[in-house]
Amino acid sequence: MTQIMIIEDDQNIQQLLQNAIYELRTDIELACSASAGEALDMARQKHFDAFIVDIQLTDYKGTDLVQQLRSISEYRFTPIIFETAIITEELRAYRELKCYHYLMKPYTKQEVQQVVSEVLEYLGQPKAEGRTLRIEQKGFIFEYRLQDILFIESFGKNMVIHLLTEQGEQKEERIAGYSLKSILESLGEGSFIQCHKSYIVNTSYIEEIRKTDQQVKLRHCDQLLPIGLKYRDQVIRGE
Repeated sequence: MTQIMIIEDDQNIQQLLQNAIYELRTDIELACSASAGEALDMARQKHFDAFIVDIQLTDYKGTDLVQQLRSISEYRFTPIIFETAIITEELRAYRELKCYHYLMKPYTKQEVQQVVSEVLEYLGQPKAEGRTLRIEQKGFIFEYRLQDILFIESFGKNMVIHLLTEQGEQKEERIAGYSLKSILESLGEGSFIQCHKSYIVNTSYIEEIRKTDQQVKLRHCDQLLPIGLKYRDQVIRGE
């Protein structure tokens, strides 16, 4: 069962959210809270897969509540949907708190279902068991969750890691001093394969292999990746 907590102090809105979500799937269990303190207690006692949080709670600011949730290790990357009618708060939520999505009040049942469906799709992606790729740059260690990596592109000793954010958007991280071979070894066995002399792809995101054009199409990505002749067979096997 997918566990979702709704933190909203308006009973009518709570009911709207519950009705909309229960229409989507039967394998979802909802918990509701009208206060930040109660919500934190519930989150510590039981694991939740996603949260829907009203930014302006009566007893607390929703953004402050989410800061506390993010400080709990198991919720560091958990999808959070904000309900908001305030543009400045909405932007702060995205930039600082890794908000997955937001619902602009007043919203409709259809809007709720669209946003929650995106979260459920994200939760349904194959997980890399919490593993990360560790990269050292100028004395700093950076970690990237394997499940967030779409593909890695090489330009000699310089690379671009193409990531999928919790908001469903693409992000690029540039690194230097690594070869594609060393990165592939660091990734270990799993869903990553080399599809070209300059590309490593996460097979979990492969949507289509275009054999005629020798290209790979990924979900959530407009860029088509080339397939090198040397790597063609392993790409087809890894689809």
